[in-house]
Amino acid sequence: MCDESERERERERKMKRDWSDIPLELVHAISKRIPGLCDFVSFRAAYKKWHSSIPLSDAPPQLPWLLEGNVDGQAKTTNLQEQHRFYSLFTDERGTIYVKPSCQGKRFRGPSHGHLLLCKTEYTSFRLSSHLFNPLTDEEFLLPPQPSPTNWQWQPVHNCGFESWAFYDARYSEWIAAERRFSHSCAYLGGLIFSSRGGDCTEIFNVSGLKVHEVPPLLEEMQIRWPPTSYLIESDGGILRVSLYLDCSDHSYFRIYKLMHDETICFWEETSNIGDQVLFLDVADGFSMSATSFPDDLIKCNSIYFLYPDNCQPYRYDIQQGSMERLLCPFKICTWFVPTLNKVLN
Repeated sequence: MCDESERERERERKMKRDWSDIPLELVHAISKRIPGLCDFVSFRAAYKKWHSSIPLSDAPPQLPWLLEGNVDGQAKTTNLQEQHRFYSLFTDERGTIYVKPSCQGKRFRGPSHGHLLLCKTEYTSFRLSSHLFNPLTDEEFLLPPQPSPTNWQWQPVHNCGFESWAFYDARYSEWIAAERRFSHSCAYLGGLIFSSRGGDCTEIFNVSGLKVHEVPPLLEEMQIRWPPTSYLIESDGGILRVSLYLDCSDHSYFRIYKLMHDETICFWEETSNIGDQVLFLDVADGFSMSATSFPDDLIKCNSIYFLYPDNCQPYRYDIQQGSMERLLCPFKICTWFVPTLNKVLN
């Protein structure tokens, strides 16, 4: 009987162990393997020692959330309200972001990496007043006047309605502006700006706005009456052209091309393999992430996670198999949002 009681007390002591005394190196290693940002914050707050030794900026890479937009608005742009719900397809995190009063009512458009580009509705000399806003930290970063639509740090965060665009280089606090025709997809890589739309040639500019190359259009896109919805995406050090051919939700498909070049010409080469990359497409823009940054069971490489243009609902497209599946989402209108607790300028 005494032995049984002693074993029971030993089990209780183990269950009540003070985990704060485990080595901080192990704590850091564990924190790097927590896929959800909410779980990371809770883990960090478990003990004072952990809280002080793990900075918020040390959070592991995050997969994008779906951020709810205005139900009565458009899929491409929405106004910030007092609160917006979010949901993760990958970790099942869900919750509400509360927006501070100074940012409520301003327009934003996704997808975005950590910071929303907010725009007022007032215009001065055809330039738009805008700033970056992190709804998780309430940090704001005012931007100088610029042509728009706008990319921040060459990530696809656009406004719509103008026939010019710019890239904001946060490292040097300056805008790189160039001509852009309305509705063209664009991307930035290695000091070059790429602009195109379905059925057209792809124009390549340097940062001074001078056209340096022109990639011929794809023959298959020129021969059809309704060109596909096309995206230009910087992915794994290269440029991809991703074309969505719309049929019905269950029979739409993608064709993907890599930008190739030799000494004299640039051209598109079709591929069915983007390696460990994963693409995330909104109704207008997209971005790429490496699946190797996340646990194997969270996300599938060589895939496209996209919002279907007709209903703004998420789907996953298997590039190798050419198959797609609809993913459950609690929102009628949403956009991709990669959460971060980092500052705009570190």
